[in-house]
Amino acid sequence: MGTGTVARLEDGPMAYVRRRGNQLAIVRGVRDPETRKVEQEILFTLYSREEALAAVGKGVAEDAARFRHLVERAHPQVRFDWKAISRAIEESLDVLPATYDYRSTRLRSAFHRDLLAFTRQLVLADPLGSSAARQLVDDQREALEYLRELIDWRLAAPAQVENEWTADNTWFWRFAARPVDVPPDVEEHAAALYGRQEYRHAAAAFRLLTEAFPDYAEGHNYLGLIALDEGRAGEAVEHFERTIEVGRRLLPRRVPRASWWSDLRTRPYMRGLRNLALARVQAKRYVEALATCDRLVAECDDAMTAAAHRASAYLDIGRWQEALDAARYIHQISPGESLLAAFAAFELRREGEARAFFLHAVLNKPRTVGGVLGVRFVRPRDRDEAVDHNDGVLLARTLDDFLRRRRPASRRFFGALWEHPMVKGLFEEVALVTARWQVDRKGQDRSAFDRMQELHSWEFASRAWGADGPRPMIPPLRTRVRGLRQLH
Repeated sequence: MGTGTVARLEDGPMAYVRRRGNQLAIVRGVRDPETRKVEQEILFTLYSREEALAAVGKGVAEDAARFRHLVERAHPQVRFDWKAISRAIEESLDVLPATYDYRSTRLRSAFHRDLLAFTRQLVLADPLGSSAARQLVDDQREALEYLRELIDWRLAAPAQVENEWTADNTWFWRFAARPVDVPPDVEEHAAALYGRQEYRHAAAAFRLLTEAFPDYAEGHNYLGLIALDEGRAGEAVEHFERTIEVGRRLLPRRVPRASWWSDLRTRPYMRGLRNLALARVQAKRYVEALATCDRLVAECDDAMTAAAHRASAYLDIGRWQEALDAARYIHQISPGESLLAAFAAFELRREGEARAFFLHAVLNKPRTVGGVLGVRFVRPRDRDEAVDHNDGVLLARTLDDFLRRRRPASRRFFGALWEHPMVKGLFEEVALVTARWQVDRKGQDRSAFDRMQELHSWEFASRAWGADGPRPMIPPLRTRVRGLRQLH
């Protein structure tokens, strides 16, 4: 046979086999998005007859199954016709040498080559000998600091006892067929920096990772979130647009509408679209934000997230009925949206609805409501309070245009509701029954949990306050609170 294609199964993502000198490569055709030419992507290379025979099952039977599993795990988007691939490999065994030095080549060569290249650059960038080198090191300081931490982390990893999940074979198949994405532990480490609000350090990590791994869509998403948290909405828009661009490349060729929520490969694209809508609202690009919401519904069947961002955008531009409709669509699932519904209902002169929506929001997200209204709280005492606080900061930023133009009548109305004795009393009761439930989650007494669920429900808020004020159907607050306090 010649040196061309040994077995071409079909165009597209199907794998096939090619000869490459004295090697055999399992490859697939990939169309370059810029040149539109089809190029070969090497999925795995076989270097010796011994390895090839093991891969097709001519040695130990388990070897072929393990080989196929590792290659498929590394390339989940590719289809493999293993019968055709095995046949093509067997027909070309004569091009392979009998044996091969796997340890010094497959295991070490690429790592050692790149390590030497990095070492050479770092050695030559002497900041004491050149002002240009000083500038270069300063420009890369954050990336180098992250690399130093990553190196220490890898070196500190304890030695492991080999088992079926870590041991490799003579040909280092596990190492050669490892997934080429950012490993979960590395992403978790960088995400933890973001979670601790170490934004400079986290941004350096995600910038380096996105440049080293071109398909790392989540890295662009985190860079966008960092920009949003730091108040740079325009920059966040660019990062989320990049998230969508990279995420689109990772999508399967066809994603049925019903599969968007079950196929994990859609997640980067969906996150990018969701956060792009939020960033465009914060950047006051409302027409573009609403168009992004339309895409969320049409492409991803994500009507709930679209409704939340539409409610914010419509409030900011004063389209009260549309804001109310959007917030009402989702507020029983996301109670914070009840505050947006309350604002819109008041502007529509539907004060009874505004009171009920406001009460629902307060009993579920008090720090969110208070934060938007400008109320000061003590420092959050637990994770739930911290999340509630952060949601309030985000919502206030998202509703910036609305809040700056809010009428004095609206400020007086909702300020009075916040100070109303019934609202304060119910808010206190929610805190009491929640604390009681958290102390005794596994106990037999469900009364605290049931009451907490009742107070959180929209049905309670909508019944508790009529158009003209509190309804007498509510039991006297003092009696209920005294009983609960005796249980603490």
